[in-house]
Amino acid sequence: MMIEKKYTLKFSGSNLHESVSYVLVSKFNIIPNVLRAKIDGSGGRMILSMKGSEKDITDAIAHLTSVGIEVETMDNYVKRDENRCIDCGSCLSLCPTFAFELNTETYDIMLDTKKCVACGFCLSACPTHAITLKMTL
Repeated sequence: MMIEKKYTLKFSGSNLHESVSYVLVSKFNIIPNVLRAKIDGSGGRMILSMKGSEKDITDAIAHLTSVGIEVETMDNYVKRDENRCIDCGSCLSLCPTFAFELNTETYDIMLDTKKCVACGFCLSACPTHAITLKMTL
């Protein structure tokens, strides 16, 4: 069964030479999707979606870790403080992945963390600072 999970990958200058996408496809039968990346000669970060079997994804992560790439799951990278949020909708218009949605029955803003790519646009849009990110690129 195919599953899809998002990860952040942290590179150092010493492990930039391996083509992550090529290795994931050719050795582990993973369908990669680079959602965001900021990498230069000294290292950087990438937000990567991996689609494949649970075993293939586990094996791919083990390989990436073995070559010195730090891998962390993207669970709950964006958080919204329900007590501070006033459901104004400022985050809706700026989110490129539509992670925020308006419930048309209650007019509450709903957050789907699975869609988030940690771009940070919502941070500057929120007038009450109800949104925080675990990290940005």
